[in-house]
Amino acid sequence: MFLRVIIALAVGQNIFCTAIRRVCYDEMRDEFRCFDLWPPFTNTNFHLPASPSKQDIQFKLFTTHNRHSPQLLKERDLHSFHHSHWNHHLDTKIIVHGFTGSSENPWITDMVAELLQRGVNVIVVDWQTGAKAPNYFQAAANCRVVGAQIASLILTAEELGSSAANVHVIGHSLGAQIGGYVGKSLKGRLGRISGLDPAAPLFENYGNDVRLERTDAMFVDVMHTDAEPLHEFGMGTVDLIGHVDFFPNGGNNMPGCPPDKLNWVMLLTGQITALTDDISCSHNRAPSYFTASINDNSFASYPCATADGGCNTCGSGGCTSMGYNTKPGHNGLYVTTTKADYPY
Repeated sequence: MFLRVIIALAVGQNIFCTAIRRVCYDEMRDEFRCFDLWPPFTNTNFHLPASPSKQDIQFKLFTTHNRHSPQLLKERDLHSFHHSHWNHHLDTKIIVHGFTGSSENPWITDMVAELLQRGVNVIVVDWQTGAKAPNYFQAAANCRVVGAQIASLILTAEELGSSAANVHVIGHSLGAQIGGYVGKSLKGRLGRISGLDPAAPLFENYGNDVRLERTDAMFVDVMHTDAEPLHEFGMGTVDLIGHVDFFPNGGNNMPGCPPDKLNWVMLLTGQITALTDDISCSHNRAPSYFTASINDNSFASYPCATADGGCNTCGSGGCTSMGYNTKPGHNGLYVTTTKADYPY
């Protein structure tokens, strides 16, 4: 409650406001089209999500046949799939950026290139209009619609022979929380979600319906790189929300990053226009680590009781790899160490 009071005061809002609102969008599938502000969705300071068209949500398909020229898929248009290089026999990786991001972010370009070496379909979700600064409250609310639209796209793919079980959503920051909404919309049928430092502001300390958590997919792995408590202004969640939760280097202050950190109160009050490396370097390390893990670094990781436990043996739970090559069957908290430069 204290945290919610602080957030409200930071933006000059009346915390005793009890108005309930609801929106429904005819452009969306019937089962996903309505959104309201009833609890538990009290996290966005009375902001309702904008429509898909207002957010200009786009799905950009990359395959080994079109590595550099994406093809646009429409979430309920079978013809857009038929007239693309999408292959229902292949696994599908869906990449989702976070606040102030876009499909043109360098980390996304790098990740697409590495994933294509694995011979998969890669879909990049561009919701940059909905994710734009300075209104983080609105961007956080918009995540619900983006998640529903991705789920709708997956349902369309299933009509053409694909399966949600073969879909892997990879999301950074707010994109990780969007992954949770995808999984909830599909009622846990999604194959995998990789949460790359899931956003903490407006999500931590809220229930499982609001945030990414382990029942959202058959396998949920989470990487924590800026995991400090909200009162210490960490951007990433400290909560153990995956089947496996990785805390490289203790989960905060990544090697090679400057000590200065983003103050999330500045974020919530609209003083931040972009999450650049000079203010959110540790937060941004998570997608870089994941990219390196695809083909260049196994990131051997050890089970541990705490994030800063300094564990370096496999114990009874066994070791695993952080990132792309993590496999179902492991559970709990894992630690590893990284270097300052790629591939870390």
